[in-house]
Amino acid sequence: MDPADPHNLHDTADHPVLETIQIATEGNDCRECVERIREPLMRVNGVQDVKVDEDVQAVFVTFDARKIQNAEVHEAILRTGYKPAPVT
Repeated sequence: MDPADPHNLHDTADHPVLETIQIATEGNDCRECVERIREPLMRVNGVQDVKVDEDVQAVFVTFDARKIQNAEVHEAILRTGYKPAPVT
């Protein structure tokens, strides 16, 4: 174990460090439109769960911070053809 690793939590080295981020999806207010993001994101290594809320035009992504970072989640959304937008 690397003592400099911020996720070095004693005996939890083999356990995921889960984080959830909210990503606004600009202009996607129908459930089918936003649901198209879910499947590609679930295939990304480290993503544990994706919830879509079309009312607030946002995606909530839970991921293992040991395997993937926020920027990679945003890149995965861009690859689906959607644009992450600022959360209001």
